[in-house]
Amino acid sequence: MWVCDGITHMGSTQQVAVTGIGESPIGSLPDMDSINLYAAACLEAVDDAGLEKDDIDGLVTGYSLVDPKLMHSTVVTDYLGLNLAYNESLRLGGATPFAGVCHAANAVRQGQCENVIVAFGDNRQTGFKKGDGVSSLATEVGHPEFENPFGPMVPSLYALIAQKHMAEHGTTAEELATVAVTCREHAAMRGAGQQTEPIDVNDVLASDMISSPLHKLECALISDCAGAVVVSSSEAAEETPSPIELTGYGEGHGSEYIHRRDELLQTPAAESGTTAFEMADRTPDDVDVAQLYDCFTITPLLLLEDLGFCEKGDGGQFVRERGITTDGDLPVNTHGGELSYAGAGVFHILEAVRQIRGDAAETQVDADLALAHGVGGVLSTNATLLMEGW
Repeated sequence: MWVCDGITHMGSTQQVAVTGIGESPIGSLPDMDSINLYAAACLEAVDDAGLEKDDIDGLVTGYSLVDPKLMHSTVVTDYLGLNLAYNESLRLGGATPFAGVCHAANAVRQGQCENVIVAFGDNRQTGFKKGDGVSSLATEVGHPEFENPFGPMVPSLYALIAQKHMAEHGTTAEELATVAVTCREHAAMRGAGQQTEPIDVNDVLASDMISSPLHKLECALISDCAGAVVVSSSEAAEETPSPIELTGYGEGHGSEYIHRRDELLQTPAAESGTTAFEMADRTPDDVDVAQLYDCFTITPLLLLEDLGFCEKGDGGQFVRERGITTDGDLPVNTHGGELSYAGAGVFHILEAVRQIRGDAAETQVDADLALAHGVGGVLSTNATLLMEGW
């Protein structure tokens, strides 16, 4: 595995800030294609930063599964009419926007650009034809020779990991379900996002079984949506209304294929988190609020462990005893996460910014340090971001 570190600029580490955030409408949007969604999020982020379009000299985008482009970021650049010094498109699954912020920060620190938009989204709910798309893509993650021929889909692979966690550490179905209940509670409190109807543990366990032990309400939403952030140099940030400092960031990468893993329950979050905390000169104890990727309920439990918030195997106990609600020891996914707000991890980054700004409405907590963490593939690619007040 490898990790990315901060890059020194002119002999010292330059401050980097998130200066703007934006999001498209969320849910079922048949009249908006993926580029429309990207544009809506990007333009809102630029406006939020108090910048003009001409101030943007860098762009990092993800990709569209519905409407794939060979040079996606260039297509978005053309659509928005940008004039760029830095242009990149990534394909790292759910970790894409998080790694994109890492790359944007490095580009800023190298002096390549001043203001970089990092954006991610797609129209996966309405863009795929019935029976195609998400279901077929879910069979393409595994190894073409040693996994896919046996038919596992992405939920099945995460379910295997959940089963191992339960078998080795005594994690219960109720503890897993509590993650989904908490995300829905936060979405209901906020009154925003795709699903805001409150649920309880019994509701989760009574929902359709997708792949044992994971039920329907323990799986991320499928959404039409996009989110964007503006990453700026310290000099540019001084001219914006609400900059938030990106004090630490890191990436960690492992094998995409679970049959090649030495340990199913150990994720590269340990590496990405260590790098981010060392860069920021912080520890997990300093974190006030965490936005943890939640494609399935098992994922935040593993991240709580590997990011250092609890011992390995104690993720379920942490959720049950210490709490991840707004009044718990570590509030998690205060917007509702992928399980309730929208099926894209980029909103975890936006929520971390809102918490530090004090703009998180009914789910605002006392936050001086916020963590946002993304996962791509089957826990194979991880990226950690730490943010504090400017």
